[in-house]
Amino acid sequence: MKNIQKIVITLLVSFGLMTSASAGTLEVTGTAKATYNTLGNIDSQGRTLGLTNELNFGASGELDNGFTWVYSMELDPANTADGGAALNDDSSLKVTTGYGTIGVCISECGLSAALNFSQDAYSLMSDTGYAEGKTEPKNISSYSNFSYATPADLLPFGVVVKAGYAPNGSTTTNSGNASVATSTTVKDVEMYRIEAEPIDGLDISASYLETGLGSNSKANEQQEVGYAAAIKYSVGNVSLGFGKSVAEPAVLDDAAETTARMYENTNYSIGYAFNDALSLSYTAEESKKNNLSGSVANDLEVASYQAAYTMGGMTLAIARTDYDNVAYVNNDDATETVFAVTMAF
Repeated sequence: MKNIQKIVITLLVSFGLMTSASAGTLEVTGTAKATYNTLGNIDSQGRTLGLTNELNFGASGELDNGFTWVYSMELDPANTADGGAALNDDSSLKVTTGYGTIGVCISECGLSAALNFSQDAYSLMSDTGYAEGKTEPKNISSYSNFSYATPADLLPFGVVVKAGYAPNGSTTTNSGNASVATSTTVKDVEMYRIEAEPIDGLDISASYLETGLGSNSKANEQQEVGYAAAIKYSVGNVSLGFGKSVAEPAVLDDAAETTARMYENTNYSIGYAFNDALSLSYTAEESKKNNLSGSVANDLEVASYQAAYTMGGMTLAIARTDYDNVAYVNNDDATETVFAVTMAF
């Protein structure tokens, strides 16, 4: 994977030396979302209002040799007591050539297939809703990384191969000239993904991540790895999704027997579109936690029922989600209901 890093750097330098570009275009897109959330669990009942805005600034252009480039940066409010300071995050610079697309990414360019099963009408609630504590395999987008993807029409059956490399565990959003101390616990993170569309309506994806140990890590640890695969199939008004994933976290050689050795996740999702405006969905997720001792913790389960109605750029949605054994703790259950109005622009 270090060779891929060298190739990407060489290509980036070559583009700067051998090509020129005309002025690019700039556009701003995003969403404005208002939500009313109710949550009940073993400890409390709660009702909250939320207003989320997420702006994406995008720029694009073309080089004189036909290569194209795209820059993207998101502006998000931080969750702070003074109302949320604006943060620049989730940024990427990608160049598309006849040989594929290369990029430099900060909190972007994720390659995990773990959540690709979702057919949710509103949103995958285990990823965006109540913090139920489900553990999925880590994604390369957790780190500052290089990325590469083969051309879309290079391989048969719509096969695309992607790879990512992070030289260390840095998650800092650096400026172009910044230099910060690198992680001493994580280095040489590499990730691969393959996806295909062999027939109309069928989408298959799989991913693998491996995290190297940092310079101050103890010997004989379990190295962190993650596997995931997902299948989606749409026919008529019905869409189906199935996913499996395994997360093996890094483990110290002196870790307690109750330390997690592996998480196994099984996910199902079905969606039905009554028409272009109204859609319904049901998603079930199950996560098993296996400890070093060989014991199995209580299964964490998520079941979400959703409906969404779209009118032009506005979407009205409701999602009711049941969480069983939150954070793998027996009988720690919760129920969440979200009403959302989303405006896209």
